[in-house]
Amino acid sequence: MRISCTGRRVRFESELKELPNGASVLVDRVIFPRSVAVLPAWKEGKIALIRQYRPSIDKWILEVPAGTIDEGESAEGAAAREMEEEAGLRPGRLEEVGRGYVSPGYSTEHLTLYIAWDPVEGRAAAEVHEVIEKRVIVSLEEALEMMRRGEIEDVKTILLLLALSQRVGRK
Repeated sequence: MRISCTGRRVRFESELKELPNGASVLVDRVIFPRSVAVLPAWKEGKIALIRQYRPSIDKWILEVPAGTIDEGESAEGAAAREMEEEAGLRPGRLEEVGRGYVSPGYSTEHLTLYIAWDPVEGRAAAEVHEVIEKRVIVSLEEALEMMRRGEIEDVKTILLLLALSQRVGRK
């Protein structure tokens, strides 16, 4: 038994699978392209986030620029492209800080995380399906406090804030 449905950029599959323990279960999974997320950061302690509307949760959230890797594109190239499209900034230097599966319980999405040091002005060009209200520049300390208060709810953004905090010696 196999059920499959294709959307704009994901495919849903549901199929009966035998697990290593011998049990047969119906497994649901979302086939999702590899993706990137990037936190623009200046050595002076400022960072850039974007305020983006996410229709899947019907909510505006503060988050880092992120997106999928195009066919034939490197993760680093995708990070630079997404940052410019969504935040209007180009990276001075990209540092990879981690990678892994976003939610392996149901999705194949594999995310690579970057800090973009000393970004410079670029040209924002959000895609039609992206509703980005503005770029928000705050200090790392302000962003960490916003995270603690629950004002930053995006997990990839939280991971990048913590990675940056670790790199600059703040907790």
